[in-house]
Amino acid sequence: MNKSPSGKPGAVQFFFLARYTGQRVSDIVRLSPNHIEDDCFHLTQKKSGAQPWCPIFPELQKEMATWERRPGPFLLQEDGKSAGRPFTTNQLWKVFDRKRAKHPILEGAVMHGLRANATIHLRRGGYSHGQIGDMVGMSLEIVEHYCRHEDKKVSAQHVLKEEREKRQSEIVKPLENGNRK
Repeated sequence: MNKSPSGKPGAVQFFFLARYTGQRVSDIVRLSPNHIEDDCFHLTQKKSGAQPWCPIFPELQKEMATWERRPGPFLLQEDGKSAGRPFTTNQLWKVFDRKRAKHPILEGAVMHGLRANATIHLRRGGYSHGQIGDMVGMSLEIVEHYCRHEDKKVSAQHVLKEEREKRQSEIVKPLENGNRK
């Protein structure tokens, strides 16, 4: 992924779309301005047929404002005889694999991990599993699967906070008049 027709590296566009929508690669390659409705992406997912409403968060909106406005999908091929044409899922996987091979920091990175990151981002934002499922187009079971670590962490932090508050109230001794210090 070198430069897209917008002048932005295609990898940057892919990252933002994947990270903030939580969609599969097969849907990201199809995303276009035609899928935008009421500040959300609304599409029928290729694999499941689900129809999520993915909010276009400010970070994504700010990035998209720098992209060239044109018809068709946001992601276009940059190299070879197919330059300027939409990606297929397999073509995007191949380009990602080549990028990953060139950059050791990307070793072990998988595109599907961005789907999990989007889900966790929404959970950290305080959204319920049902809301996340509606936004990303996942079943409740899959949302719970992706969020299990984050939910455990939040639960543990909540317990610690309650314990500290209990201990704080036990440490304070009552005054002779019955009030606490």
